[in-house]
Amino acid sequence: MAAAALEDCPRPLGTLGACAAFARAKLPRVDADALTTAALGITRAHLHAFPERPVPAAACSCLAHWVERRVQGEPVAYIVGQREFWGLEVAVDPRVLIPRPDTETLVEAALERIGDDASVLDLGTGSGCIALAIKRERPSAQVLATDIDRNCIEVARRNAQALGLRVQTRVADAFCGVPGKFDAVVTNPPYIEPGDPHLTRGDLHFEPRDALVGGLATIARIVQSAPAHMNQGGWLVLEHGFDQGNAVRALFETARLEDVACVRDLAGHDRVTCGRAP
Repeated sequence: MAAAALEDCPRPLGTLGACAAFARAKLPRVDADALTTAALGITRAHLHAFPERPVPAAACSCLAHWVERRVQGEPVAYIVGQREFWGLEVAVDPRVLIPRPDTETLVEAALERIGDDASVLDLGTGSGCIALAIKRERPSAQVLATDIDRNCIEVARRNAQALGLRVQTRVADAFCGVPGKFDAVVTNPPYIEPGDPHLTRGDLHFEPRDALVGGLATIARIVQSAPAHMNQGGWLVLEHGFDQGNAVRALFETARLEDVACVRDLAGHDRVTCGRAP
């Protein structure tokens, strides 16, 4: 731990309020409070209601270390080891992408198009957040989550077990080795183009590059292959960059998918494209 962090850290006889003030002096309030509540094992309501409560030395040291990591740019989700997604507490670490609110648009679009007993393939599952959200809402669905990276599958399996959701997992490169056909294929592929300046900024700098970078070339391979793995009337539901909507729609139409539509995220950006197999 950095010496400066230790010097500034509240002492063992410090209070919740002192810990919160320490973190807020170094970080934006939303990050500071997230780290403070996680390090001290309390809720935000508890933090605000009982600022005079004493804090153990170990918790002070943990908070100081976490604050220093965040100052260095490490994402909060990796520091605390989890991120909320679709109301689920999903474990994450640097082996997987951090789930984002934009991807909830993908889940919502998929749920509008699949029935209770659907067979669903989550292609490139990462932490498993998409597959797990769908399984939570469609308990009778048969959900298979795949990823080329064994580390991602390990994280997804742990999340499924921790959340008590029966999702199958498999190591697979795209559709290779994936048996059968599906009523829905959902995917958040690595859609950022190589060389995009955003890759060196913020949280993206810390996240696995292979799960981020692929661009329209990767999307095109998925769209071209998907119809052969979809049941008649099955849906492909794909997340993409905010500026890729028109290009992705063209790829769907070239693949002869029907009822192609683009779904916007909460910011009003084209975020998910859906198409149905004839």
